[in-house]
Amino acid sequence: MALPSLSLLSKIATAPWVILKTTLEYYITGTVYTQTDPEFDSLAKNLNVATAIHLAQGIRGRDADLVMGSMYSYFARYKNMPAVSGLPHYGEKVVDEETLAWLVRPEGAKKAILYLHGGGYSFPFAPQQFAGMIGVWYAVDSEKRQDLAIAMLDYSVTSHGKYYPTQIFEAVKAYRQLVDQGYEVIPMGDSAGGNLALAVARFAAYPAEAEAQFSRYTDFNWEFSPLPAPNTLVLIAPWVHTDKGAAIYPGVNHDGDFIRLSVNSKGDLYITGSDRKAVAPFVDFNGTTYEDHWAKVPAFVDGAILYIYGERELLRGSQELFAKEKDKGTFTTKMQPGGIHDAMFVVDVLDVNSKKGMADVVAGKHRSKFNFGAVGEFLDSRL
Repeated sequence: MALPSLSLLSKIATAPWVILKTTLEYYITGTVYTQTDPEFDSLAKNLNVATAIHLAQGIRGRDADLVMGSMYSYFARYKNMPAVSGLPHYGEKVVDEETLAWLVRPEGAKKAILYLHGGGYSFPFAPQQFAGMIGVWYAVDSEKRQDLAIAMLDYSVTSHGKYYPTQIFEAVKAYRQLVDQGYEVIPMGDSAGGNLALAVARFAAYPAEAEAQFSRYTDFNWEFSPLPAPNTLVLIAPWVHTDKGAAIYPGVNHDGDFIRLSVNSKGDLYITGSDRKAVAPFVDFNGTTYEDHWAKVPAFVDGAILYIYGERELLRGSQELFAKEKDKGTFTTKMQPGGIHDAMFVVDVLDVNSKKGMADVVAGKHRSKFNFGAVGEFLDSRL
């Protein structure tokens, strides 16, 4: 097994200071989290997030496999959770590949979420994301969710030496496989997964442009035959512009956000070997226009898009610009007050990711949370 990087070891060594500082703040002045987001209602949550953010700053590509496992391994880890017994076809492969599997597939379901995880295109599928997607299915009305399957893709990441357009190739392939099985596919992604979901939507809606863009990448077996573009998208804290998406937002306290300004460098890493200007229409969406790049995507025309972001996240400026320019009446845009980046899978999930939490999920108690409630309500309206 590889040893942790010196950067990560340094963060591990200084973690006790973060724990002490957060504990003192919690009891004396309040932490930046308790002062801004009611979800931080316990010392444990504050310590969990503060420590996770501290350690995340030290993680380098070589550390990715030390702190995260493969998506498929999580099916075994969670199989005894109370919520899992209610998930038909849990853990079955969509096709004969471990990288694309069913979290849940009710018999007769006509719609399927294709979940694309976040992580800056650098880090693999996280267990918090796995638990969070269980929460998503149970956030939907008990009758309506019988028409909703969820497939999850463990796409390749840059920490394993896989760069643009590998992730788009794998996501489009998974999308096509679900379409071929008769599903209306709902791409759902958080952070970088939101960027990837938008790329999939553009690929399907603009096949000629997709062929011109991707056919030069001859290491991949591309298929450019017609593909129905999505009517529905779910975008959680989307990373809509990978170049300069992270920036200080005037008047906002970004202390304790889950990402740093350095996330922009992960955007550079993602397109290693490609020219940014050439790939921008499938990567940096603040530079696109509705008329030229989205007018053929049904979700942007007469469908529906759930668009959630946090008040305190560093991506807020680029996220708001994208919604302002591209929303022609199909966006359900929700800003979480006091929210940090990807709070659904960083904060809200803390009350879900345990046996007791999963029992509460089955009872639907997590719908009271900002993000799970918003996702459940939105999906109810689309089923």
